[in-house]
Amino acid sequence: MKDPLFGTDGIRSLAGAYPLDEPSLLRLGAVIASLSARPRVLIGRDTRESGPVIEAQLRRGMGRRARVFCAGVLPTPGLAYLTREFACDFGIMISASHNPYTDNGIKIFDRRGEKLSAALEKRIHREFLAGKRGPAAAAPPPAPLDPGAYGNFLLGEGAGLEGGGFRLAVDCANGAASFLAPVLFRRLGLDAALGHARPNGRNINAGSGSTHPSALQKLAAKHGAGLGLAFDGDADRVIFCDARGRMLEGDHTLFLIARYLRETEPRFNRVVVGTVMGNLGLERALKRAGIAFLRADVGDKHVQRLMKRSGAILGGEPSGHVILRHRQSSGDGLLTALYFMRALRHFAWSAGELHDRLPLFPQRTLNIRVGRKPDLKRWPAFRRESARFARRYGRRARLLARYSGTEPMIRIMIEARDQETIDTTMPIFQSLVENEIGE
Repeated sequence: MKDPLFGTDGIRSLAGAYPLDEPSLLRLGAVIASLSARPRVLIGRDTRESGPVIEAQLRRGMGRRARVFCAGVLPTPGLAYLTREFACDFGIMISASHNPYTDNGIKIFDRRGEKLSAALEKRIHREFLAGKRGPAAAAPPPAPLDPGAYGNFLLGEGAGLEGGGFRLAVDCANGAASFLAPVLFRRLGLDAALGHARPNGRNINAGSGSTHPSALQKLAAKHGAGLGLAFDGDADRVIFCDARGRMLEGDHTLFLIARYLRETEPRFNRVVVGTVMGNLGLERALKRAGIAFLRADVGDKHVQRLMKRSGAILGGEPSGHVILRHRQSSGDGLLTALYFMRALRHFAWSAGELHDRLPLFPQRTLNIRVGRKPDLKRWPAFRRESARFARRYGRRARLLARYSGTEPMIRIMIEARDQETIDTTMPIFQSLVENEIGE
């Protein structure tokens, strides 16, 4: 049996390679169209050159069994919002997020604008592998859908930010935010210098965006910005920097917005959901503020599910992927940026003051290629070394190891109150992995 079709964040591979090759996309389109009687399906994409081809092949697979609407290029959260707003059965976003242009992917949303349940992912995977449905009759042209409702939603969320009190530097990653962000910030009356907002199909995330913070630091310095923002390719995440170029990522964002919601939002139940990668400094700072911090597995779909179970309206990851569940059904970089600025204004803080108010523990992650993936809970040598680490450092440090879901790789993260602990212990685990299961 093939590996699971859905990874941590949807389907992803090199564009044109399995499962983004033509036969697979035709089959996937047919499966999606069969999930309900003539479903309404909304399709959007980011700025990759492979997006239109993938969209056309999916539509061919759906044939006349689905009524398809086309939203064109827009952020992933915009697709999620419009799926719900226009009562579509499914939303399909064609994007590989922060990956290079050679990759692409498919994220599927249900009628609530949320990532599919684990059960529905398994059903799609099972029927996809069965391969019983071939291409249907030629698909009719998709009906256009005006994405303006999403822009109007963001304008409402940013009302009152006029002037802002600081100049912005905005890195659009040559991705889906490139067309919307300039219009949004201009209409909100914000002084924003734009960078990397000229997509050509191949420059998405290239040396820019949330995974290349140095580009944001240079842009902010060039324009004398008091606050810098960088989105990823599909604009479902955002990171920030202050006037000195110091980075503020997901942990800072969760801290700031949690404090803001505590004072302004009656629906906030004083619970924030993060992941196992969330910094101990954040957890302790929230605890001092009377706010609980719960940890989910890595991936926004896991964060979303734990948010539902706990009743939380705020959750996210260190990468800058933040979910404001009372306002949006998915992570939304533009919405997060607006809330971030609203919160700074509420507290009369600069971005630099926020940085100083949240001392984070040093943290290091090491990626090591492996030849096999033994169960970490049953690997004797790793269990012994992990137990020794826990006995010696207790709650002053944290070890996390997990295998990549898409590559032959293990990721080892060590976080400690002091850098010396990391420098001392990381080589021990690196040597153990390389000697016993290294590639």
